[in-house]
Amino acid sequence: MEWIGVAGIVVGLVFFVIAAMKGWNVLVTSIVTAIIIAITNGMDIAAAMVGNESSYVTGLAGFVQKNIFIFLGGAILGEFMDKSGAAKSIAHAIMGKVGSKGAYLVLLGIAAVGAILTYAGISMFVAMFALIPLARPMFKECNIPWHLFCAAWTLGACSFTMAMIPGVPAVAWINAANGCGVSMTAAPIMGIVGSVIAIVVSCIYIKFALKRAQAKGEVYEITEADAVEQQDDKKIPNLLVSLLPLIVLIGVIIGGSIVGIANIVYIAMIIAVVLSMILFASYIPSQRDVMGNGAKNALGPVLFTSAAVGVGTVAAAAVGFQVIQGAIFNMPGGTYVSAATLSAVLGGVMGSGSGAVGIIATNFLDPYLATGVDPAALAKIIATAATIGGALPNSGAMFGMLAAMGLNHGNSYKHIAAISIGAGMCALVVMILMATVGII
Repeated sequence: MEWIGVAGIVVGLVFFVIAAMKGWNVLVTSIVTAIIIAITNGMDIAAAMVGNESSYVTGLAGFVQKNIFIFLGGAILGEFMDKSGAAKSIAHAIMGKVGSKGAYLVLLGIAAVGAILTYAGISMFVAMFALIPLARPMFKECNIPWHLFCAAWTLGACSFTMAMIPGVPAVAWINAANGCGVSMTAAPIMGIVGSVIAIVVSCIYIKFALKRAQAKGEVYEITEADAVEQQDDKKIPNLLVSLLPLIVLIGVIIGGSIVGIANIVYIAMIIAVVLSMILFASYIPSQRDVMGNGAKNALGPVLFTSAAVGVGTVAAAAVGFQVIQGAIFNMPGGTYVSAATLSAVLGGVMGSGSGAVGIIATNFLDPYLATGVDPAALAKIIATAATIGGALPNSGAMFGMLAAMGLNHGNSYKHIAAISIGAGMCALVVMILMATVGII
């Protein structure tokens, strides 16, 4: 029965991945997947789906309960940054310094914008939509193939700011830190070293990709996106005002973590949102609409991510998963390697790094913590590995990001693979070695 259960889990998750890649609604497919797992593992379907313990519903509701205010605060802050023009102001300032001094500098400028905004918890989509209209003319002037925008953006928004860098208010890192009982700035040396490695490797790759594209004779191609571009003369805040809520957000998180204030990320989000309401009041027609739209924007991501956690909760209670977990837990390399492997596998299967961490924090942390490893190092490794796994082709975020850029998996996913996965793995290996020898 155990191996039938294992096969059922594999079949269910393969269905979940394929359905996600074909654009099926995640909430619907997650329910079907959970039922497949329950049936093949001999579970009571009603108990597995709506029971009071270890069920689809308890997993989904538990994740929402723990993370709704993170999603809500980030979405509302992102809406203020977007509608006020603050995100565009930051992007304009950085890209204005870069200008058209060279193709490589333009790409690094894009990465810098992405890193600044996503480090402050702003949605990568909000930041990306602010930057694309500014980037296209520069790509055109420097004759840079547009698919390289994906490479630069991935470095800034889908790499070290997902979990590695200390203090980042990203859902994956928040869940890992809370699950392991450590602060938002835990494992700072590992986080900084990992971030530096990811940045350096990614910059080398971007340089290589640019030279390869130029050697192939690739150029910037005019598309409909260029034709519909319009000059926006709306008044926007200056750079200092635009940055202030983000600086305060990160400053409060880091400062509060150092002095040991509980739930500091929630406090920081509230302060940043209130400050945005004050600073951006003259740039926004309706505070009510911004707050309302931000709240609505939070619902989809939190529900879809929690649906994946619901599937994981059912899988975790299945007899077949005990076989899988035992194999991973006892694999060679030690606790950190095992935890990283489990996190990456779940991140890849679910197409969501934050969803994978939510599953692990709910179901699988205790055996790892019981081995006596450092909780801070474990949290950093789990969050980093899960976000690497979450960058596989089935990730819903990757589909949305590429579509917004006017690109696709065929011409651009190679950049995501090289940076989010390749450079991320380089950083992760070093971080595991550091944790093993006690440099945390």
